[in-house]
Amino acid sequence: MAYIRGLAYPLEIVNGQLKLAEDVTVVEQNIIEILETRPTERVMRTTYGFDPKIFNTLEPNAINARIHRAIMEQVPSVQNLEVIGRMGTLDSGTYNVTLKYSVQGVPVPPLNISLSV
Repeated sequence: MAYIRGLAYPLEIVNGQLKLAEDVTVVEQNIIEILETRPTERVMRTTYGFDPKIFNTLEPNAINARIHRAIMEQVPSVQNLEVIGRMGTLDSGTYNVTLKYSVQGVPVPPLNISLSV
């Protein structure tokens, strides 16, 4: 039985109903959603999301700290979060992030994400 339930991201309709996700999948999707949403993009939650302007600093420690703060503030079920990030190749324009965390005290496989700079 699932402890955490929510809508799947991105939204999908399956058999006439919104697709649901459970447990670790919900948390993973919430993290991705936060990193892909820009502040003020949601009218009723203007501070929700991750501001890509932090990439202007090109300082990995500052970027990692901002990613950590955004996730910890907005996904309460994440625990023991470790953010490991690095710039991609100069021509790729990406920032590669590996997130190590646990949900309800249970470690989950690392999540690898490439963010556009």
